[in-house]
Amino acid sequence: MFKRLDPSDVDKTPFKVFKQFTITNEDSGSNVYNFRAISGSSEDRRNFNTNTAELTSYESASFYHLPSYFMINHRYYRQRGSGIRRLTTGPNAINPYNNFASNSPKQYRLLHQSASIISVPKDLYGERIKPKSVTLTDDSTSSTIKIVDDGEGNLYDTSLSQSFATFASGGFLDSDLIKSTASFAGNIFYEQGVLVITNTGSKFIDVGQKRGSDGYSLEYKAQVTLNEFSFFCVIGENEFNTSTNISTTFQKSGSINVSGSESFRFFPIGDAKFQSGSYKHFYQQARKYEPFVTHSEFRPYVTKIGLYNDFDELLAIGQLSAPIKNDKDLSLGFVVRFDAW
Repeated sequence: MFKRLDPSDVDKTPFKVFKQFTITNEDSGSNVYNFRAISGSSEDRRNFNTNTAELTSYESASFYHLPSYFMINHRYYRQRGSGIRRLTTGPNAINPYNNFASNSPKQYRLLHQSASIISVPKDLYGERIKPKSVTLTDDSTSSTIKIVDDGEGNLYDTSLSQSFATFASGGFLDSDLIKSTASFAGNIFYEQGVLVITNTGSKFIDVGQKRGSDGYSLEYKAQVTLNEFSFFCVIGENEFNTSTNISTTFQKSGSINVSGSESFRFFPIGDAKFQSGSYKHFYQQARKYEPFVTHSEFRPYVTKIGLYNDFDELLAIGQLSAPIKNDKDLSLGFVVRFDAW
């Protein structure tokens, strides 16, 4: 027994879900890579040779420092105009058409001649890394450094959070670069899963690059959008008041042991028998039911609702917590909900 749903009976509501990740430099199988980016001299650029160039190697990948620098510069830091300021607004702003990632007016970008990069693979962050969920803890110096994001794509040292707040509230003015050197650590590009430590001060120079007891841990939340599908299924008066349960067939139990040719008993009630070595394409309705089925007050109970596509393929089953009697004089409404991508 089938009933077609009207499109108005189907609703899709997207919602975001988050998963917490903690990754350390010891997680070699995570495909989270940390490596250096160095601009090099003009001679290095002219005579770049993969046999002699500096690189960071892993079992599954290698990253040359010189090309890595120009990669992040091209993707995130190219600007129009001149000057040291690297905001996404103003006369020396980064041109959003020449850059990837979002261009928040509150993100400050400043790339020197070198940087440290931590790259997270997409299968570990989904659509993006959730803003204000990042904590990078590093032990490359004598004291532990804790770096967090501000939700706008900026990374800063938590021990100097007040200094960074002052720097940010003032619009990242060039006159406050001394403050930025102390507190501003770099950037995170949420949609690409890339952290760039651009501060080249002695405190930050090795952040995210060392191993073992001098290594790092990265905590963040991955973001994915799921959809809640709701299907409103209505049983009208006098609808679905018969049953295809095999237990309603005369002298047939609802529990059957199946073996070999007896598998036809799994089909709906009727004369399901072999013909020429194959099943029939249709089955006649059973001619004789159990006595209780023919009673005028017999009403089947609803226990499950199946959702099918146009090819009669079962896609989902809604299981009721308790059977509900299908009274012929009443309409029943059921909402089947499930989450999917």
